Amino acid sequence: MKLTLISSTSRALLAAGLFAAVASAQAASGFTVSHEQESMVQAGMSTSEVEQALGRPAERMHYLSEAGPTWTYTLNGPQDPVTVFVVQFGADGHVVSTTELLEQTD
Repeated sequence: MKLTLISSTSRALLAAGLFAAVASAQAASGFTVSHEQESMVQAGMSTSEVEQALGRPAERMHYLSEAGPTWTYTLNGPQDPVTVFVVQFGADGHVVSTTELLEQTD
């Protein structure tokens, strides 16, 4: 039997890969995200990178006044009013801005 040692770099890469896989699996259900997932979205990310990080958005819209699509997600947790995370993409399909909005419930 041969014992193989894994370097600390390999362990770190393996841990990061496992974390990404778990986050992707959790995000695959779509619609709601955590603050931790929200913080992963950065300007310049592509639509596929955002969807990999957060899952499917609750809504995909394209406003006439905007160059690219707008995706919305609901933040996890019992909030009243509900907090919505908005991702705005440019015409090239890359993130240009993100914001949180309070959604009023009637």
